[in-house]
Amino acid sequence: MGTTETTSAVLARRRSYHVGNVRSQLSLAASALLEAEGASALSLRAIARRTGVALGTVYYHYADKHALLAGLAAEGFRELAATLRLARERRGPEGRLRVAGMAYLDFVSARPALYGLMYEMRDVGRREEVEAAEDEAFAEMALAVSEDAGAQGEAEAIRQVAQAAWACARGIAALALARGGPGRLDENTVREAVLGLEILVAGRPIRL
Repeated sequence: MGTTETTSAVLARRRSYHVGNVRSQLSLAASALLEAEGASALSLRAIARRTGVALGTVYYHYADKHALLAGLAAEGFRELAATLRLARERRGPEGRLRVAGMAYLDFVSARPALYGLMYEMRDVGRREEVEAAEDEAFAEMALAVSEDAGAQGEAEAIRQVAQAAWACARGIAALALARGGPGRLDENTVREAVLGLEILVAGRPIRL
């Protein structure tokens, strides 16, 4: 009885996955597995088992594990871009750059395993798909700087400020993840770093 029920459940999942966008659903399953068990648990066979999709179909969409990881990383950067865009558009009285920066760190806090994979593939994998997706996210940060600067902003200066903000956000995230333990940010590190940056940007004197 148990075997029959298990087989039926697998067949039902296969039917549901093939109805819609298979690659998208495989990606969602891989992302869930990544956050739950880490990158070491990811494999094409594991995704096939989790979704009930035939292994040959999984291989059709991802040639190997590296392609799967790169696909997840690229989608992560696109998700980050959407997060920054939404924060920029919904900003309150605060400047767009500050809101975008905090949205970046909120994304890291919510998706630490995905964020780690994104930069692992960006720095080591060097796949064009991942680099292009990061460029898309960075463009949202540059737009935040541009909108804060207004019509008087110079294009080169805007790009440089956006690069500085991007580097700071990545550095704060890396330090807070290292101090926060597995899968979480150290909130005190984030708070202190952001406050320190605001002092520097405002040009406030530092009393020794």
